[in-house]
Amino acid sequence: MKKKMMVSAMVLSASAIVCMMNVNAEIKDSADYMGEWYANYVIEGDAGIRMNVAGILGVSYTFTFDEDGTGISVVAFLDEEESEGEEDETMNFTWELTDGKIIVTMEDDSVMTIDEVDGEVIGDIGDDTYFVLGREFVEEEMDWETLLEQMLAQDEAEQANTPKENPYVYDPNTNNVTSVIGAFMTSYSYGDEYEITIDEEKKIFTADKPATEYFEADHIEGTYEITTEHFVNVTWTDEEYGFENTYLGSEYVEKWNTFTVKEDLSNLKEVIAAMASESDWEHEYTADSVTIGEEEEEIAEEGTVTVKDGDYEFTYNYKLVSGVDPIITLSYHDEEYGYDPEYRNYDMRQ
Repeated sequence: MKKKMMVSAMVLSASAIVCMMNVNAEIKDSADYMGEWYANYVIEGDAGIRMNVAGILGVSYTFTFDEDGTGISVVAFLDEEESEGEEDETMNFTWELTDGKIIVTMEDDSVMTIDEVDGEVIGDIGDDTYFVLGREFVEEEMDWETLLEQMLAQDEAEQANTPKENPYVYDPNTNNVTSVIGAFMTSYSYGDEYEITIDEEKKIFTADKPATEYFEADHIEGTYEITTEHFVNVTWTDEEYGFENTYLGSEYVEKWNTFTVKEDLSNLKEVIAAMASESDWEHEYTADSVTIGEEEEEIAEEGTVTVKDGDYEFTYNYKLVSGVDPIITLSYHDEEYGYDPEYRNYDMRQ
């Protein structure tokens, strides 16, 4: 059903409207749904970003229903040059009305469930992904900058509302050495995940990352220890450059705690001071030196924050995403180099 194509394209694209899928209406007469329908929008999640399919991919995507329980879907390029000689892609399907919904089964066995939701015809293709179907073709220009901002906001809202524990803390009861070493390797690789194996008797570990389209596979062998204070330390030698990497559990546990904002925001100034100190090595800031906006009782989602070190002061723009694990981002405009550096507490605690 071109699902893979559509979902991957969603990550790159489109205009944004929030769609709250709450009120379902039972489909009573399938005859009202015969003929051609355009998949004009794709939505990820129950309250996701609505993206125009034509604007995303430069194609029209239609479903044509016949009264005999069959139909055909067609993906057609809108611009012949964009098609690079490729023909329209078609796929047959069957459909049936079941429990007030139209169940569409494609010839590749993928399934779409059509329902009326909040006055719109919605095709649920699974994995919290939906098409908005219409009788008329809709093509909209994509505002890529706005889209990326909205997608980032959506991702950050999900991240901030996901409870997390300090991944560098060793628990002797569960003996979570493997996961702690995995957290070290994720920090080392700036986000990549490694498969970790350990030899408890010899206190050695291996970390493997599979090859991707852009990067070669990586294999690391090293040693680890568990201190009497219940911290995990790891060491390995970089085979290519010959230098030694050492990750100390006590330092990483403290770093995670230092840059983690509490849900009630009670330590927000402490985190901002630590972030400013980390990004500006010439100055050291404390929570008492931090002024957030107009110092109102309720902290705004966006604004400015000023930090002071003696007679020196500096002002950042900030963005706050509240939740069980809040995200604070500091930024400013660097006039000398003409760009806007950004610092996120999530990145600094890794």
